[in-house]
Amino acid sequence: MKELKKISFFIIISLLFPFCAELKAAETDNTPFSTKKERNHITKGNKLYEEGKYKDAVKEYQLALDENSSSVAGRYNLGLAEIRIGSNPNDTTEAAKRMLASGVKNMEQVANLGGRRPDLASKANYNLGNVAFNSQDYSKALGYYKDALRLNPEDDDARRNLRITQLKIQDQQQDQNQDQQQENQEQEDQQDQQEQNQDQQDQNQDQQDQNQNEQPQNNINQQTAEQILNAIENKENQTRAKVAGQNAEKSRQRNRNRRNW
Repeated sequence: MKELKKISFFIIISLLFPFCAELKAAETDNTPFSTKKERNHITKGNKLYEEGKYKDAVKEYQLALDENSSSVAGRYNLGLAEIRIGSNPNDTTEAAKRMLASGVKNMEQVANLGGRRPDLASKANYNLGNVAFNSQDYSKALGYYKDALRLNPEDDDARRNLRITQLKIQDQQQDQNQDQQQENQEQEDQQDQQEQNQDQQDQNQDQQDQNQNEQPQNNINQQTAEQILNAIENKENQTRAKVAGQNAEKSRQRNRNRRNW
C-alpha cells in the first residue's frame, strides 16, 4: 500500500512539476582580466560539451584555467563537465566518483561568489541542487534551490525544482511517521504478548506452587496417621503381652499353692 502511494505521488508531481536537471555551459567571460586564449579554449570546450564530448571539453576548460586561474566561466564549465561525467549512471567506478567530487568542488567555488557574479552563482547553486537531489539529499537540495532563487528570482526551473523537493521532503516525512507508528505498534504488540506470556507463566508457577504445597501436606497426614496407628497397635500388643504375663504368673502361683496342700 505504501509503495503504491509513493508511485502515485511521483506520477502527480511529475505531471505538475516536471523535474529539470538541465546543465548549461556558460559563455566566455568578457571581463578585463580574461585573455583571448582563455576565451578560445572556453569556446572550444562549449562546442565539445554540446556534442556530448565531455572529457574533451574538460581538457579545454582546464587549458582555459591554465591561462587565467580566476576565470569564472572556465571554472563553472569545468565543474559542469565533470559533474556530467561523474553522474553517468552506467559508470560507478572510483574515477567517476572522483570526477563528480571535483565537479562539485569547482561548482561550489562559483556558487560562493554570490553577488559578485550572481548570474553564474545562481546557475551553480541550481546545478548543485540537482546533484544533491539525485543523491537523495533533499534538505541540501532545498537549500541550493533557495540560494539560486535569491540570486535570480526569475529562475523558473529552480522554483519548480524547489517545489518538487518540498513535496518530496513532505512525502519522506510522512513515510517516516508511518514507519515510526508501525514500529511503535509492533513494539506495543510485542510488549503485550510478553506480558501475556509472563502472566501465563505466573499462573503456571502459582499452580505448581499450590500443587507442591498440597502434596507434602497430604503425605505428612498419611504418614502421621500410619505412625499413630502403629503406636496404638504396639501399645495394644504390649498390653496383651503384659496381661498374658500376669495371667501366667497367677496360674503358676495357684499351682504351687495346690502342691503345698
